Amino acid sequence: MRKVVLTLSLALNGLVAAAVVWMLAGPGMRAVLRSFIEPEKARRISTFETFPVVPGDIVFLGDSITEGGEWNELFVGKAVRNRGIGGDTSTGVLARTDAIARAKPAKVFLLIGTNDLFVGAAPEEIAANVGEILGRIAGESAGTQLYVQSVLPRAASYRAEVEALNARLERVASERGATWIDLYPVFLDPETGAIRTSLSNDELHLLGPGYALWRQAIAEHVE
Repeated sequence: MRKVVLTLSLALNGLVAAAVVWMLAGPGMRAVLRSFIEPEKARRISTFETFPVVPGDIVFLGDSITEGGEWNELFVGKAVRNRGIGGDTSTGVLARTDAIARAKPAKVFLLIGTNDLFVGAAPEEIAANVGEILGRIAGESAGTQLYVQSVLPRAASYRAEVEALNARLERVASERGATWIDLYPVFLDPETGAIRTSLSNDELHLLGPGYALWRQAIAEHVE
């Protein structure tokens, strides 16, 4: 009887492990995207289209890290627009850049790239997309001030990738005439190589103190 129970337990564990691998593999990941991320993205874009950016706005553009910021509370009295979408990548932001550029905002603060790394995109590909985003905005709205913010630290296993990407992003920002804002060392725990535990509870997304620190780092540019 014990052998039967053990066999069943091992088989069940194997099935669970296989399911996890399937979820993280191509088909499984695509299924997750279709079921959860893509519908949420569609809802966010629908909201953006209903309440569009207007001339003079300050736009925060990026993924879930940007989306999680209560920017109107962080910068009270400023015409701030949150254009973050959970799960978005540089390719996704590029696809929705033209609508923002046509509105001729006063400033755009871009933070994108961590999800690209998660899905295996190469740093040069991400940097090229960021360069295209900056180029499209500058081409359509020459008066818009552009800011590229470094990708934040996350789990220590991502340290080398994030630092390599940030080096490329800094070069692209310089080439495109954008202001580079290096948030990375502000959020990094140099002893662990990960984001500081006081700023995130999942080694990726920010807690309140993380947004307060972010605000402090960019306040002079927003104000």
